[in-house]
Amino acid sequence: MSFPTKEQLYAQFSQADDAVYFASADKQHIYFGFGVSAEINTGDAGAIKEWMAQQDQPVFGGLPFDEQTQASPIMAGYFFAPCVVYEVTAGAIFGTPITTWPQIKRQGQATITKQVDDIEWPERIKNVIKTMQTDTTKQKVVLGRQRQLKLTSTVDQVQLLIDLNTQQPNSYHFVLKHGGEIFVSATPERLVKVDGQAFATAGVAGTTRRSINADEDEQLAMALLHDDKNLLEHEYVVNTIKERLADLVALTVPNAPRIMKNPQVQHLYTPITGNLNENTNILDLVTQLHPTPALGGKPLAWAMATIKDMELEPRGLFAAPIGVILPNGDGEFIVGIRAMLIKQQTAQLFAGAGILADSDAAQEFAETGLKMTPMMNLLKG
Repeated sequence: MSFPTKEQLYAQFSQADDAVYFASADKQHIYFGFGVSAEINTGDAGAIKEWMAQQDQPVFGGLPFDEQTQASPIMAGYFFAPCVVYEVTAGAIFGTPITTWPQIKRQGQATITKQVDDIEWPERIKNVIKTMQTDTTKQKVVLGRQRQLKLTSTVDQVQLLIDLNTQQPNSYHFVLKHGGEIFVSATPERLVKVDGQAFATAGVAGTTRRSINADEDEQLAMALLHDDKNLLEHEYVVNTIKERLADLVALTVPNAPRIMKNPQVQHLYTPITGNLNENTNILDLVTQLHPTPALGGKPLAWAMATIKDMELEPRGLFAAPIGVILPNGDGEFIVGIRAMLIKQQTAQLFAGAGILADSDAAQEFAETGLKMTPMMNLLKG
């Protein structure tokens, strides 16, 4: 039996009720999964860990950002073992292969008819900044906002996958389809990867824009590498990762960040590697790391309470751990940013920004808009 073509995988994804597509940033691991052999709807990491021990298939899904109630079948926390998984790069098949592949069915491009933004977001953020300026124990909080879009039709899922690969070639890709919803993320950020006893994570915090002019783009990168506000934000993230993982792993951490470039923005980036201690698995690392200060804040309890109070809707899988776990315990979790949730003819986009005492609310609002660009471009085709 021959391995399916990319077109066959895209066609099956677009017509399946339950499916997943996951690709690592370097595209050394590309998975397509179809159907449901087992599933669990929960945000309880302990219950997921017990359920995982009973599975002999790769498992995909995500934990919700926090414990806020969600009506969505995806956003409240969902993991599933597909009936069949195709590992494209290695040409491997887990489960029962598909014998009859559908033909690609195309539809017209959906267009955006209405856009609703949280325009009061900057005023709420100003109040948080004032709190941080008067109370120096409040160091950072990552505050997100959402954008609601109405579309003329349902999204062409084949085109969505094509555009995801052409527009965001250097990002992680995660597309989860279940319960009539599709969660899409083109994130630059890995939470953790486990390969045997070796693990890798990263500190990603501090952002500036890109430029089509190479010289200006390099100047922006150099300015970011020397910007006190962004360096402080990045330091919070790296130090917190080191503190949280001290008992679980032996760490190797560079002395200074480097630049990670994505199509619309560039970030400060510090890769962190090490070896797992005995009896530690990937879900242990995920729950210990999430949420990092790149997604929550510092101090954490205050930041999480502020996120709940200031954001109009729960985050669900936005800024949450999403990924894959293989039967041998290896796997990779990423952070569900640069993300959207599609349901029929609506799309919900998400973006966040790290708020410090010297932040400017209008600039942070503009940054969140910039971070929505990847998903806007996907919808516009």
